[in-house]
Amino acid sequence: MASLPAQNLGRLFFPLLGIAVLTGALSGALNLALSLAPDEWSASDTPYVLMAAFVGALVSLPPAMGAAVAVAIQGRKRLPSSGNRQALVAALGAAVGATVPALAYISINSFEPNAATTLLTVMIFILVCSCIALGAFRGVLSIISKRQKQPAGS
Repeated sequence: MASLPAQNLGRLFFPLLGIAVLTGALSGALNLALSLAPDEWSASDTPYVLMAAFVGALVSLPPAMGAAVAVAIQGRKRLPSSGNRQALVAALGAAVGATVPALAYISINSFEPNAATTLLTVMIFILVCSCIALGAFRGVLSIISKRQKQPAGS
């Protein structure tokens, strides 16, 4: 991995929150649309897909907040030495934050006869949240470092 310079959380928070909300909305809409397609899809299902996008955006907030809190705690005393370390801490924070919607999912599906499916779904959700946080954080750090290297006139 190429070394990335660390940044203050203030520069990173809103771009990362936007990425998280868009990713959550897209995954929520795709999840419902793919579960309906191709057999049962009709135009009357569009409000349900939009509602699923809204729920996906809401579910994406706890992992995003977990990542932000973890990076804020890490940078409280001093800025970390590298952006790679910041991205790893953000991934860990997103995994911790993802436990909130995961626990809600477990409580909703606690009466399901196959508990292994529920636990596998939760573990995959936490892993995906962590990977998305790592990739998004590294991407935003890369874009910021490229903008800082560009001359002011171009």
